[in-house]
Amino acid sequence: MLTEHEVRQYTAQIALSAATRSRKVRSLLKLARTLKSQARALLHARALSAQDEDCNTASHLDRMVRSLRMQYEEVRLAADRIRCETQSEAAREVALV
Repeated sequence: MLTEHEVRQYTAQIALSAATRSRKVRSLLKLARTLKSQARALLHARALSAQDEDCNTASHLDRMVRSLRMQYEEVRLAADRIRCETQSEAAREVALV
């Protein structure tokens, strides 16, 4: 399970890397898929804890799922920013020609 610190660190490393923009976007989307699968696993665990009526576990898992979803959205947003930079640069080059 990735921590929020690790996700932010990986996102920054990918964004600052010397890789091509399309490779950066693919790497960020791969990280986002990892977060999404972790959220699914936590939702399953949450459903199991709801059957046991354990309020503390359920609320803790709810917080973890919300955190993963926010991290997922942040990573997707970073990928979208990089993708949009590519499109805007291509548009600028066409306009200059």
